[in-house]
This record gives sequence, structure tokens and C-alpha cells, in this order.
Amino acid sequence: MAELKVRDLSEQDLAGIEFSAKRAHLSREAYLRELIHHDATDHLLSGDVSDLRELTRQMAIIIEQNTKAYLDFVDAVRRLSSEN
Repeated sequence: MAELKVRDLSEQDLAGIEFSAKRAHLSREAYLRELIHHDATDHLLSGDVSDLRELTRQMAIIIEQNTKAYLDFVDAVRRLSSEN
């Protein structure tokens, strides 16, 4: 594994990192490792997230269309039942 040393970090930034690490129940090192990993790999997922958003949008349209068709069908069945 590679090692990384960060110099000239302000006390305020270090305190913020310490606070965030404690809130996440992680050591400072583990917290920073996760932060770096997420930042380094975020670009790999951005296309997938866009694809999922588009699929979700399309599925919402399909669900709306199917719901309308179902309600129209139920209405037609009720009209037929009331006529008999």
C-alpha cells in the first residue's frame, strides 16, 4: 500500500477531520482513507448514476401510463357491469 503525508494542514481543518471521523465511528486514518477512496473513484460512478436517473425517469413515465391504462380498464368494467 502507498503512503501519503499531508503537510501544512490547519488546526481548524484537523479539528473538522477529527470531528467527522468520530461521528463516523472511525479513526482519523480510516476516515481519511475512505474520503480519499470515494473522491478518487467518484468519477467512475458518475456515468452509472446518470444512467440510473434516466432509467428511473423512464420507469416513472411507464408506471404513470400503466396506472392510467389500469384505471381506464377498471372504469370500463364498472360501466359494463352497471349496464347489465
